[in-house]
Amino acid sequence: MLVGCDAMNLFYQLEDRWKNKTYPFLIQDNTSIYFDDLVKKDTIDLSMICEGDVVALIGDFELQSIATLIKLIDKKAIVVPLTIESQAQHDYFFKSALVDVIINENEITRIKHQQRNEFLDKLREINHPGLVLFSTGTTGNPKAILHDFTVFLKRFETPRPTLSTLSFLLFDHIGGLNTIFHTLFNQGTIISTKERSVSNILTLCKKYCIEVLPTTPTFLRMMLMSGMLPQNVPESLSIITYGTERMDQPTLDALCEALPNVDFRQTYGMSELG
Repeated sequence: MLVGCDAMNLFYQLEDRWKNKTYPFLIQDNTSIYFDDLVKKDTIDLSMICEGDVVALIGDFELQSIATLIKLIDKKAIVVPLTIESQAQHDYFFKSALVDVIINENEITRIKHQQRNEFLDKLREINHPGLVLFSTGTTGNPKAILHDFTVFLKRFETPRPTLSTLSFLLFDHIGGLNTIFHTLFNQGTIISTKERSVSNILTLCKKYCIEVLPTTPTFLRMMLMSGMLPQNVPESLSIITYGTERMDQPTLDALCEALPNVDFRQTYGMSELG
């Protein structure tokens, strides 16, 4: 259970917004998850995490990872969200981000090092939580990108309408984080799935009347090649955003022709720009 409003500021902000809401904030593979489940979730003991620690959190958009992420923000940690899919690069990510602590499922491992970084130190000086994301590495090794998490979250404080969104992008991507925090702050519901095949994604879009699909150019190319457009795309789908990699013009032209009522929006480069 949560104790101490000062120590859990973000959790209490969100809890206040979700007061008396009786619908889930996340539906994952037909399982409904409510904000109350998030509040009551017993996460791993974070008492060994200190303010300003750089913490690699290996997870996904599921109950424990989301609860742990929010608690790390409230502890003023600098979080490096990672996924099991990028495991081959984890050692490189740990070194590049100067990670102090690794959280992987129910294990916490502290890494000893003496390295310092002026940007991390500036964030620690103002006592703000941080977020480290990595570029896609299209022009070399992925680059670590540091965000002030306080500034990152400020955009969500202004109430905005929530559109029915399918969470396609992963836990370590700015688009995925934008989706989850926008939904939490504005009391919406996200649909999530671990099976990202074209047929399953389009089935979910139709089942839940999805309005926004954040995805990648690679997935959109697969959609075009599947032969499932446009007949399997529901009328509810009005916005498709694409990031993580560059979109080629022929693919974009073919998509706009196949789905003329869908607004295609580029989000590539938002980790750096944000």
